[in-house]
Amino acid sequence: MANIIVTEEDKLRNIVQEEVSKLLSAKQEVKTEIDTITLTKALALLSEYGYPMSKAKLYKLTASGNIPCRKFGQKLVFSRKDILSWAESRTRPKNDSSGIALTLARSARRKK
Repeated sequence: MANIIVTEEDKLRNIVQEEVSKLLSAKQEVKTEIDTITLTKALALLSEYGYPMSKAKLYKLTASGNIPCRKFGQKLVFSRKDILSWAESRTRPKNDSSGIALTLARSARRKK
């Protein structure tokens, strides 16, 4: 059986306010992760999520403007969110038949 506590209304209100303020302050103290990363961390992040890439390839993509990045002084800076969404947009289904149909059409044109 649960313990029953008898108290006055004001004391109960104070107890509830203290507990709520503790919860709200703990929620505000949640540390937000910095979104910007360097080139080496971007390579590690891509590899961690299953998109392995060489440093040279990443440099080529940044030079051509095909991958979202910014410069801070002489350093390249990437956004975690942007680079992962870019990598996701570059993937295609394993059984993508559009590439097969295009290859067959090109092959048929050459045989004429």
